[in-house]
Amino acid sequence: YSVAVYQEQLMQISRALAGFPPARADDLRKAVGKKDKELMASLRDEFVQGCLDSGTDAQVADDLWGLCEAAGDYSFNKSHAACYALVAYRTAYLKANHPAEYMAAVLTSVMDTKDRVPFYVSACSDMGIEVLPPDVNRSESGFAVTGEKEIRFGLTAVKGVGENAVHALIEERASGGPYTSIWDFCRRMDPAQLNKRALESLIRGGALDCTGATRAGMLDSLPAAMAQAVKRRTDQAAGQESLFGLLEDAAGGSLDADPPITTPEMDKDELLAGEKEAIGLFVSSHPLADCRRQLRRLTSMTLGEVGQCADGQAVTLGGLVGAVKNITTKRGEPMAFVRLDDLEGSIEVVVVPQVLTAAREFLAADALVLITGRIDQKGDDETKLVAQAAEPFVPDPADEEDRLLLEVEAARFASADMDMLKKLFTDHPGEACVIVSLRTPEGEKRIRLGSEYQVDPSDHGLLASLKSMFGERAVA
Repeated sequence: YSVAVYQEQLMQISRALAGFPPARADDLRKAVGKKDKELMASLRDEFVQGCLDSGTDAQVADDLWGLCEAAGDYSFNKSHAACYALVAYRTAYLKANHPAEYMAAVLTSVMDTKDRVPFYVSACSDMGIEVLPPDVNRSESGFAVTGEKEIRFGLTAVKGVGENAVHALIEERASGGPYTSIWDFCRRMDPAQLNKRALESLIRGGALDCTGATRAGMLDSLPAAMAQAVKRRTDQAAGQESLFGLLEDAAGGSLDADPPITTPEMDKDELLAGEKEAIGLFVSSHPLADCRRQLRRLTSMTLGEVGQCADGQAVTLGGLVGAVKNITTKRGEPMAFVRLDDLEGSIEVVVVPQVLTAAREFLAADALVLITGRIDQKGDDETKLVAQAAEPFVPDPADEEDRLLLEVEAARFASADMDMLKKLFTDHPGEACVIVSLRTPEGEKRIRLGSEYQVDPSDHGLLASLKSMFGERAVA
């Protein structure tokens, strides 16, 4: 009987061997398709008995029922499968032949889903596509391709900036030219569409970096720039525009130079925190960028991969602590809900009282931590981690040397084509040494390859080939 690929085959089996009438066979299809365990359980005895009555061997009948139960994990009806196959073919073609355009469309489609944007931004990085911060002079409403390997962040993705404001911003840019300063921007935009909070988000998200001023300076100048713009609009509405204002309009700008912005830039941590607040992720850099290899070695997976875990699966995850929400249980014990972020995604961590008691000193916003626990896939659609233990993650600066670490089972490495591997290294030369970590029954053994095999660890072609040979998590 081999494998039942489609749900229609299960219906045929139930009719031909178990004697199910068409309506009952359709009940089986519904139970399989919806993973309805109660309905499946109610059909089992009827199915097996029907098979026995038709002369089918008892073991075969049990095996066939097992086939029906297993089909719930993968099977579709034929028309559904055909549609999925067509979509998969089209998206694979677009990703292979128009990668930047494809990823821009994907990012735009998940723009309102905060947890998915970082995952796809990380995927862009793996594909050699750079995702640039928003820019009031270059960005469109959604994510847009601005170069062969370059995508610009969409303005609608900036916190507090609505579609109407973005459309007005783009129209004004098209008619009046690029925005030259925070003063110019405030004068040309309607404050009813862009309030102070939205303007602060644009500044913190890097959308006004194109003016050449520091973000700290623009934030300092924002109240005065907004007040100037409001006064000018009020005067215009009252018919009190001055001769100088009319001359400014005719000249297409301000006759008096705007006050210079001389405030030094804020420090890197504050800059990145502002980006995260405004656009939901770090774009210009990331607090974990300099220690990502160490983190990968200490964790089971990235946060972008946790959605594939089974309910109850034990994992160790690591990253940067975001928001921390402290609550008190019905028993009066403290517990917390913690947002954990890494380079690829985010997850909510449920920190139960006994874990929180031990971790309270270091489990705070912006802390780097490692958390061991079990995956919770129940409840709403969001995957959660129930913490069982937590510890600080303290990166070792000396451990982030320029290198490429290949972690693989010794037997798998021994069966690889060594000539192909050597050619792969020599075809992608660079300054980083290659370290091969072999997992053996006796433990880990590390081999440092010679200088003739030094590579560029950021070469996406090299990384893709190594992952194809040894697995997705082999390269660190």
